[in-house]
Amino acid sequence: MDKLPAAATAKPPAAIAIAAAFAEQRNWSRLRRWTRSESWGKEDYLRLAYQGFAARQSRQSSADAEFDTLWRAALHAVADQPEKEINLARLATKWNLPIESEALWSRLSHIPACRREALDALYKLYRANNDLKKLYDVLQRLHDASPNEIGITANLARLGLNIDQNTKQSQELARQAYERAPDDLSCAVTYAFSLYAQGRTTEGLEILQKLPPEALHESHAAVYAAVLLLDVNQTDGAKEYIQVAKRGPIYAEEKRVLEDELAKIAGVSPSPTPSLSPSPTPTPASTTPASESPPSATP
Repeated sequence: MDKLPAAATAKPPAAIAIAAAFAEQRNWSRLRRWTRSESWGKEDYLRLAYQGFAARQSRQSSADAEFDTLWRAALHAVADQPEKEINLARLATKWNLPIESEALWSRLSHIPACRREALDALYKLYRANNDLKKLYDVLQRLHDASPNEIGITANLARLGLNIDQNTKQSQELARQAYERAPDDLSCAVTYAFSLYAQGRTTEGLEILQKLPPEALHESHAAVYAAVLLLDVNQTDGAKEYIQVAKRGPIYAEEKRVLEDELAKIAGVSPSPTPSLSPSPTPTPASTTPASESPPSATP
């Protein structure tokens, strides 16, 4: 790069690629110097964004204020231009800027061309932050937009059952998803959990027994297998699933429902339904389900 003539690198797309490379290398000093160059024309909002991020990562006393100023300038430069706003949103997500990414994705979620990507991004953000109320709302919007995607339907139903939100709708969605895909792990587990919630645990166990035994050793599925077995006092049968669930990863609401069932067995008062306000419990990327995208997310 240093050997290339300035005329070849000073303008996009080369200038953007070089800035991205500095960011990947975490070379904040060089990134700051690079983005203090002349305007990048129509892509100058990216120069401002990279410069702001470099300032923030520098950890200097004025870093946050400088970042805020530059980020606001970048936002101003892309106002009412969703095709550019989405680039900033992607950068904010990549750079782990939750406040900035939420604001951008929330706005973009109301633009038809951007809606799905925006809602998927918000889903991942709220799932990571354990913001159950917002997570449920996003899943509801995803379902409204794509009612035939069984992964979304099952996720919405299961979360609703876990947090006592729209229980009747959740039960109906769980039934619909299972009828359409009885061999799908997420749909089967969700419907079994719905039957348990209706006091029909034996029927729920019959659903789980139709699945390959190894499928229930997926950590999220193991939670519900354990809960249903404990509910009918099959404590020995539940032990292996309890151990799988404890090794995780599992979500906060799943941890709560398992602990409640264990408490009932022990004669202890159950814990309250989890708060709908966020309580961050980040999960390492390497231990999350195979896909955090709502349509294909595991239980």
